[in-house]
Amino acid sequence: MVEVVDELKAKLAEIDRKMEELRREIVVLEAQKSAFETVIRVYDPSFALAAPPSKARASSRETASGRVTELLKGRNNRHIVLDILRRAERPTTTAEIAERFANEADLGSEAARLESALTSRFSATLNGLVKQGLVRQAGTADGRRHLWEISR
Repeated sequence: MVEVVDELKAKLAEIDRKMEELRREIVVLEAQKSAFETVIRVYDPSFALAAPPSKARASSRETASGRVTELLKGRNNRHIVLDILRRAERPTTTAEIAERFANEADLGSEAARLESALTSRFSATLNGLVKQGLVRQAGTADGRRHLWEISR
C-alpha cells in the first residue's frame, strides 16, 4: 500500500512540474504573440486580431483566488494574521505570513500556487489592522516589502 502511495506522490509531483513548465511556456508564447501582432499592425493597420480561443476554465489566478476564498471561508483573517504575528520572533513580510499560513493549513503542493492570492488577501487584512492600531509597519525588507509587527 505504501508503494502505491509513493508512486502516486511521485506522479503528482511530475504532473505539477509539467504544469509549471506549460505555464512558463504560455508566458513566453503570449509575449511572442504580442510582439508579432505589434509588428503586423505597423505594416498592416487594418489587421484585425483573431478572436482568442474561449477558455474552458478560469485562469490560474482566478482559480487560486477562488480556492483561497474557499480555504478562508468560516475563518477570521484578522485572527489568522494577528496569531501569526504574535508567534513571529521578528517583524514579518506579508508573503511570510501567507507562507506560514499555507504551512499550518497543510496545503502541500498547492501552497506555492496559492501563495500570491493569500499574500494579496492578507495584505488587505493588514491594512485594516493598521487603521485599527493593532499592527504597524516595522520597516521594509529589500527596500520595498513591508515588515509587520504587533503594535505595542
